[in-house]
Parts: sequence; C-alpha cells; structure tokens
Amino acid sequence: MKEPVFDTPLFDSRGSFFLLVFCYVAVVASMGVIGIFVSFLPRIAQDLAISKAQAGLALSLFSVPSALACLPIGRLIDRIGILLGMMLAGLLMGAGDVMLAVSNGRVELYLGMLLAGAGFGCLVVACPSALVSWLSGDIRTRALSFWSTYGPVGYAFGLLLSVPFASGSAWRHAFYSHAAVAVALTALSLFLPRKGASVELRSENVGLGLLFRDSSVIRLAAALALPNAVAYGVSVVTPSYLNRVYGMGLGLSNSGIAGAKIFAMMLGGVLTGYVLTKKFHFRVMYRILICLGATALLVLFFPKGSFGLALVGLIVWLLAFGGMAGAATAQLPFLVNRKEDIGSVSGLIGQVTSIVCLATPPVYFALAGWSQYWGLSCVVLCCAALAVPSGRTNPQV
Repeated sequence: MKEPVFDTPLFDSRGSFFLLVFCYVAVVASMGVIGIFVSFLPRIAQDLAISKAQAGLALSLFSVPSALACLPIGRLIDRIGILLGMMLAGLLMGAGDVMLAVSNGRVELYLGMLLAGAGFGCLVVACPSALVSWLSGDIRTRALSFWSTYGPVGYAFGLLLSVPFASGSAWRHAFYSHAAVAVALTALSLFLPRKGASVELRSENVGLGLLFRDSSVIRLAAALALPNAVAYGVSVVTPSYLNRVYGMGLGLSNSGIAGAKIFAMMLGGVLTGYVLTKKFHFRVMYRILICLGATALLVLFFPKGSFGLALVGLIVWLLAFGGMAGAATAQLPFLVNRKEDIGSVSGLIGQVTSIVCLATPPVYFALAGWSQYWGLSCVVLCCAALAVPSGRTNPQV
C-alpha cells in the first residue's frame, strides 16, 4: 500500500493523548445505549406492551443511520470540520436518549434508537478523521489501533451504567444518565481545534465506486466489518446465555462481562498498536488472531464449563478481536490520497461495517444453542481471514 500523505502532526505527545482519550470516550459512550437497551429489553417490552421481537428490532435500527448515511456523513464532516461533527454527534445522542427515556410505544422507541444511531454514525467518521488528520507516525498507528476497540467496551459501559437501575422499573433513568454523558461530551468537544473546511472533493476515488476501483479498500472494509459483526452478535447474546446456563443475576452477569470486556479490549488495542509499530506483518498477525478468537469463542459458549471459564474465554476472544480491529483500523491512513478525503474513506468503511452489522442482532437472537453461536461465528471469521489485504508492508495488495 502507499505511504500516508499526512506529514505534519497538530498535537504534541501530551495533546495526542488527550485527543485519543476524548475520541475513545465519545464513541464508547455512543455505543453504551446498546448495552443499556439489551440489559432492560424484557422490561422495556413489558412496560411498553410490545413483544420482545418488536423491542429487539430497535437494536437493528441503531445501525440503520450509519449503514445508509456514513458516506454522506463523511463528506459532510470533510466540509464542515471535525469540531462541528463531534458537536452534532453529541446532540443526536442526547436527543435519542431522551426519546428512549420518555417512550410509551414502538414509535418513540424506534425514533430514539435512530437518533442515537445517527450520533454514533457521526462519531465513527469524525473520530478516525481526527486521529488520522491531527496525529502522525507511530503515535497515530497506536491511537487508531486503540480507538478501534470501542465496540465491546462501549457495550460494557452500557452494562455497567445499567447496574444501579437493575431493580424495579427504573430503566428510563439509565437513559437519562446516558443523556447527561452525551451533553458533557458535547460541551467538551468545544475544546477541539477548528479544522478548516475542505473546498473540493474529487469525483474520482470517492463514493461507493472506490470499493470497486481499489480492492484494498473493500478487503480492509470486510476485514473490519466481519469481526465487528461477530463481536456485536456475541455481545447481544452473551448476558442472557450465561444467565441461562449458569444462573447468574443481571447485576453480577453485567458486572463480570463488562469488566472482562473493558480489560481485554483496552489491552488488546494497546498491544496491537505496539506490535504494528515493530513492523510485524499485518496479514499474518490478523490470521493468527482469527484462530485465537475462534478457539476462545468455543470456550465461551461450551456449556459444560463454569462461569469463570466462560469469562476467560470472553477475555481471550476480546483480546483477539481487539487485535483484529486495531490492526485493520491502523491501515486506514495508507488508503487515503489526500488529507481532505479522510472523512469520505472513513465513512465508506464505516458504512460497510454498519451494513454488515445491521442484520446481526436478529440473526444471533434466532440461534438456539451454543454450537450454532460458535459455528456461525467461525464461518464469518474465516471469511474475514480470506478477505484481509496484505497490509502496508507490501505495495501490492
């Protein structure tokens, strides 16, 4: 692949750290609504007098805005700047949380998840755009690798935020609490630098046509999207599965799963970023992590073990997934010809990821046993292993 075109970093090492923290916290918070919703899904269905399937549809709706509009969002952020994109994301997140908290039926529930999903869609474009545009060198590689672990960590954040409201019918207060986090992040985004708006977008190499003009783009998108789909599916079924198999209550199950996710994903992202700066071959490392992840999922879902052993399997799976996502995301700068196009490329890859993840919750909810969970996950991971490009160490993909 080509060398990246961004040569001048905007931040020193201390500023880079705070930028990474903000981008990570923002996208983790935006994913938290999924963890909250999954924790209270049966209760929400009961209080709103709808079926669990109807309530579960809201999980898929969360992915709709980014699946349909990530590329337009990327072009918008290329024009209005990263700062305004971050602020827009926070406002959409907060509006979605409030709508979920006051919902009395399916319409409000679905609208709330669409708004929250739109905020998430803005962040999955704006955050990597900020990291790629404002950082450089090994710092950028490590930052992108670490940032890419947001999915399961965000879900875990939602699980933890649900614990204080686990008893009774206090699920609405969990969404209000999440809205407060969104407001705080919107205010903090004002401290970001103002990035000048782009005045030009090339007609070539932008849009969905880029997927077919450059095979490395679609292959990298698949290498990022498919493990994300598995991680999403595993996340939505794990709490109820472990509760059913081992009889764990909501509070204990959520706390254990959340702790495992946060520890494993952050460690995986850090280690992957370090390894990539040592010029380890990207595709070889990615395929090793695929094998490790498939083995870990077997340990997680095998019903003859124990809750502790299942948590070990979950931790190892998340370490492997963190490595896959981190390694793939760190390749992003090498696919961009101009700094002004980073939003479009980020949006394109984010849109592919969201489209793949759109069908994940209903598919995993439709599965009945551990062998089906594991079998489907292995098939998807094998497809990712076949799709992954060779990486930056080889100019020919």
